[in-house]
Amino acid sequence: MPSSSASYKVAKPNSDKGRRGWFGSHSRQVKPKKGHTLRNVLLTILLLLIVIAGLCGLCGYKFYKDAMAVKSHEETALGYVKDFQDEQKLMEDPGALNRSVPKIQGETDAAKRIAHGTLWNIASSLPVYGNDVKTVQGMIDTVDNMAQDTFPTLAKTVEQLATAKFSEGNGQINLQPIEDASAGFAATNTSMQAELKSLKELPTPKVGKVQEVYTQGVSQFTDVSEKVSQLNSTIQVLPQFLGSKAPRNYIIVAQTPAEARSSGGLIGSLGSMNATNGKINIGEFHPNTEFVFLGGGATKEEERLFSVPLKFSFDIRDLSAFPDISREAELINDRWQRSPYAGPVDGVMMIDPVYIQEIIKISGNVKTSTGVELTGENTAQFFMNDIYKTVPVSMQDEVFADVASQAMNNALSDMNIKKLLQMAKIMQPMAEQRHLYTYTFHEEEAKNFQGAGLAKNAPESEENPEIGIYLNQNNPSKLDWYIQRKTDITRTSCNQDGSQSYHVTFTMTNTIPKEDLYSGNAYILGGVNNVSFPGTAVERMLFYGPAGGSVTNISYTGDASTMTKDSLDGKALWTNVASVAPGKSVTYEYDLTTSPKAKADLKLDQTPMGREDLGVTYDYDACPVQQK
Repeated sequence: MPSSSASYKVAKPNSDKGRRGWFGSHSRQVKPKKGHTLRNVLLTILLLLIVIAGLCGLCGYKFYKDAMAVKSHEETALGYVKDFQDEQKLMEDPGALNRSVPKIQGETDAAKRIAHGTLWNIASSLPVYGNDVKTVQGMIDTVDNMAQDTFPTLAKTVEQLATAKFSEGNGQINLQPIEDASAGFAATNTSMQAELKSLKELPTPKVGKVQEVYTQGVSQFTDVSEKVSQLNSTIQVLPQFLGSKAPRNYIIVAQTPAEARSSGGLIGSLGSMNATNGKINIGEFHPNTEFVFLGGGATKEEERLFSVPLKFSFDIRDLSAFPDISREAELINDRWQRSPYAGPVDGVMMIDPVYIQEIIKISGNVKTSTGVELTGENTAQFFMNDIYKTVPVSMQDEVFADVASQAMNNALSDMNIKKLLQMAKIMQPMAEQRHLYTYTFHEEEAKNFQGAGLAKNAPESEENPEIGIYLNQNNPSKLDWYIQRKTDITRTSCNQDGSQSYHVTFTMTNTIPKEDLYSGNAYILGGVNNVSFPGTAVERMLFYGPAGGSVTNISYTGDASTMTKDSLDGKALWTNVASVAPGKSVTYEYDLTTSPKAKADLKLDQTPMGREDLGVTYDYDACPVQQK
């Protein structure tokens, strides 16, 4: 990688007429937290008990015996809580959760009575260490409250779902059990969020070790509550999405991150879906060539930002250059209404090969019309790389449409509790990673669609801060399949006004192998519009800071043009053009500070990739976010 900055001399704008083809024509690498379930919350309490026992020398022996008794009760409760985490046991024995609830309640109640005994209450009044005791008491209370209130509701709701009949035959889904369960999941989510709020409001421990373990506990409990929130969101949205209240018509947009655009990739085809009271009909997909001639349409600001080195026309292919799905959905519907397929539209669903791969994992393998068997492991690679080597351009859209229809029909037909939970499990992560968007034009339903994070915009929340890093391929090609990204986000300080400061390092590396580079496949390699050489990715970069925060000291090494400050659709950003030749890298570094209103750790929102490893590492060790 070059060691100093270099200017990128942009080529003259060229017409993109006839330049691109069709779409067919998960897990983030993080610095591991010590657990992601309620198990870790209980273990955190046990660690705190040991620490507190050592601190209270006065009556230490009695305190120690109490601590060990509490430890025993919590460990026993933990054994029963495992039933709530065992999906296989749930499938085999739906009543297991209800039978576990009284046992958990007995153990946590016993621990609570000890923790609020006379000795503990006296210890909680001691100077210096009293707040630490109160924190331990508060964490025990939180788990007991969940045992008394949250777990019973969750167990009853899950058993109702597990024993319900979802399939009505002929592809009809019985939505009534899901609607009935929505109230239970909503109540569970509300309770969980309230307990998390109480946990965050506990006194901040003064002893370093206690503070460290408390902070870990809050983080782990936050993770649990987020998972419950995700499940609740899916349960709330699914009946509406499937037409429980009224028939719903959606535009389905297929895009490929192999040719990157901010919110996904080049749009290759549009299809339709009708949902009426659980009955799904997926219509024919139409290649982008049928919509290109309907024209473009963007603001002067949008056209200026995407004018060099390649001028985006903002016909149907380029609409995903906008990081805000709210803007994109509006324009997609506009193009659809100009087409021969115009009609009532209730929302937009956008999908890519990674989402289809996840659906195939749930619904079973699918064979293409060309004889290739697609699985939950090879689908993304096939549609983002292999198809461009093995299938004629004229057939690519047809192949994708057939696979997408099969996979979605298979997933939604013969619905059962296992499929429902699997779909609920992937929906939120796929939306967070921008492989899936579900956007509604109905205001009364919006809170369960885009309002629940199922259709993302560029960073806009001050309380839950994000940064945005978005790529837009300017060398018409499918080279983004080979662009490996690595992002390191390190918290450097927690500031007195409540904000936090971070350092970000982002690197792109072109990993195209020699055999692909020497293949001469211009559809993959690009280089046909005089933007750059074949095999060299040319990315219009968009860097967004956190909402209400700031970005400073931005720099880069490698082949890139001068960085400038700009804006798009009312949001400030930094932008330049990076040229990433085969085997080369471009690296960006910058500092940022969040809004003082920030209540959570900083996250990255980025253009989706075609692989599960998102290449993101978070380091929050410098200090904890101030809980409010």
